[in-house]
Amino acid sequence: MKKRNVFIVLTGLMTAFIFWNSSRPAAESTNASNGFVYFFIKLLSRVGVSAGYDVMQTIVRKAAHITEFAVHAVLLAGCFAGKLKKRIIYIFFFGLLTACTDEFIQLFSEGRAGLVTDIFIDFGGTVMGTGIFGLFRKKR
Repeated sequence: MKKRNVFIVLTGLMTAFIFWNSSRPAAESTNASNGFVYFFIKLLSRVGVSAGYDVMQTIVRKAAHITEFAVHAVLLAGCFAGKLKKRIIYIFFFGLLTACTDEFIQLFSEGRAGLVTDIFIDFGGTVMGTGIFGLFRKKR
């Protein structure tokens, strides 16, 4: 299998993972992130930093969005040939399309809401992932 085809398959799987997470009910999604929330609250308390549950829940969930979309962008970058300047329009287009679709799916998920601010956060992950790809590509 060609390298490009591997990236296409991995991008499809990552996109499906993002959409699957969006389709989960709010209670299920919250339970999934609670382990990380409590881990970071304990970790921070050991170094003398007090973090409330609501604040940490927001940070963990938004960091998950950024991470998902950064990985998605790196995989997208591998799908297209040429220099990063040529690829960037495709990466940004499909990253933004995925972010909008992600939030649209949440409109129909129990207890969830599609938020424009989350589209910006997701797209920020796309920009970050594209930057990471560019840095690694430059070092090669």
